Amino acid sequence: MSEISVIIPVYNTKPYLSRCIDSVLKQTYEDWELLLVDDGSTDGSGQICDEYAQSDSRIKAFHNRNQGPAASRNYGIREAAGNFVMFVDSDDWLDEEMLRTMYGHMQETGAGIVCCIFKDIDGHGKISHPQLFHEECIDCHTAEECMYQMHHTRHLTGSPCTKLFRRELFEGIDFCSNVTIGEDYAMIVQLAEKAGRVRILPLELYFRYVRKGSISHGGYTNRHKQAFDHYMRIRKELIRKYPALTSDITAFHTEYEMAVITAMCRNDRYDKEVLNKLRRDLRKNMRNTLRHPVVPLYMKGSAVLIAYAQPVFIFLFRILYHMTGR
Repeated sequence: MSEISVIIPVYNTKPYLSRCIDSVLKQTYEDWELLLVDDGSTDGSGQICDEYAQSDSRIKAFHNRNQGPAASRNYGIREAAGNFVMFVDSDDWLDEEMLRTMYGHMQETGAGIVCCIFKDIDGHGKISHPQLFHEECIDCHTAEECMYQMHHTRHLTGSPCTKLFRRELFEGIDFCSNVTIGEDYAMIVQLAEKAGRVRILPLELYFRYVRKGSISHGGYTNRHKQAFDHYMRIRKELIRKYPALTSDITAFHTEYEMAVITAMCRNDRYDKEVLNKLRRDLRKNMRNTLRHPVVPLYMKGSAVLIAYAQPVFIFLFRILYHMTGR
């Protein structure tokens, strides 16, 4: 039985999939299995999964109807044999030392979750470092400390990637498979609350490919409306459990909720019901947004425009979108 199960949900990422899989094959730590969960791909990605599975006994390929990444991760967990679990998005890739480094810290600390940080690379090779911090490492010993690192410092991200988990943490976890935007964040909140100890390393061991056409850079759909309501429910529950973090949690969610209007601007599809909810919520929490030290200046300006001058925001964002494609 392999010690680490690496799970890659796959959906229509044929141009990038081999790079992702090869980065697992090149790991200096070799006690792993790789589970490729094809989520009903139509571009030939499923065939690539089968070819790799036939070439290496450590690789298994599974094919399901399209249900979204959360369902694929849940399926992968059920099929995994390892004591530890790592998720990788199929258009991203890993540093060759990632598994060895993460596993070493897991053994050293007994943590439930060990995290590294990511480096962003776009299609033109431009690199950015959105997560760098200066501490040697950050150790969270309580759920509230984890929530602080998620919502204030943002060093603990809501992504399931960049993390090594103890497999038993997933028992009883809601994967939020019925939500296809923001489901990762909801899952990580639950896992962090169960972990006991979480270690965050300032090491860029995960390479995140930033591309047009991904869900985070796409146009508005009913999934965004669902995600907006989902975030509002989570925010209420987190504030109930961690009242001392009310300001941080509210600011964090306000930023994410504003993403629904940028999605609307990308495809000129404006949901008046959601826009009215967003406007009311931004106005209600405007003082917190403007005073919060972590909210970027451009986000504060966006909040003001969306709350009090939505047509101006839409006009300006449309210009920016046509110039940059994002």
